[in-house]
Amino acid sequence: MDQWTELYKEVSLIAKTELGRIAATAFITAVTMLGMKLLQKRARLASIANLDMARHRRNFVLAKNLVLITAVVIVGTIWASKIAGAALSLAAVAGAVLIVSKEFLANLLGGIMLAISKPYGIGDFIQLEGISGRVVDSDMLVTTLAETLESHQMTGRSVSLPHSLLLVRPVRNLTATGNFMINIMTIAVYPSEDLLAQEAALLKAAETVCAPWLAEADRHLRRVSSHELVDLPSAQPEILIQLNSALEYTMALRYCCRPNDRVQVEQSVLRIYLRTRTPFNAPMIAL
Repeated sequence: MDQWTELYKEVSLIAKTELGRIAATAFITAVTMLGMKLLQKRARLASIANLDMARHRRNFVLAKNLVLITAVVIVGTIWASKIAGAALSLAAVAGAVLIVSKEFLANLLGGIMLAISKPYGIGDFIQLEGISGRVVDSDMLVTTLAETLESHQMTGRSVSLPHSLLLVRPVRNLTATGNFMINIMTIAVYPSEDLLAQEAALLKAAETVCAPWLAEADRHLRRVSSHELVDLPSAQPEILIQLNSALEYTMALRYCCRPNDRVQVEQSVLRIYLRTRTPFNAPMIAL
């Protein structure tokens, strides 16, 4: 009993030293990372078993946040005395710096959030603050985009976006699925046209162009769906018909391709469709 008491006292003394705190922090970090890996593996197994993906996704996110919060609380408790001492000395400095360099700190915080949450990476096509482009560079303060049009056509201009926008504006990652992305192309038709014939022609054109990579893209989307615990559509082209008005219908073609090939694929589909669609003479509309 005395041996255990002595051992406990020695461990307590070590824990109060700088080396002990660092060792304890490293241990908690390792346990947290291991726990996250186990939770992610369990969620993947559940998705492979075709269980309720949405429920398992919610459970995974809840468990992940609980593990992270617990780790932060434990580490904060370990360093509580140091944090309390440093907080008082830093308070005045932080207040002055906040007033002088508000924008710099906002950009820095946005860069930290980018590093932690990773909403996009180099090479991704994103939309932020109404600007679309491909990410070509990113540091702690700004992200640089090669600007593109809606069809991913490069304009030859670059845009630098401050990371402070990430704190207050939503960012849309158009290539979040990785090697293959899902695109939507809309085509207007008159209600008096043979809508089914035009739909068949457009679908056939898409299937002809996308056939070489359909199987690979479908496997890739299934892997992403299983890994990220989200429901992604099939890579198979599909058409949805939207009734916009009495003068115009819209066929929305959903297809899958590699991010760099989007413009070429869209143009190829359009050209085949225009060659094979049912001819139609548009009615004259009096102005």
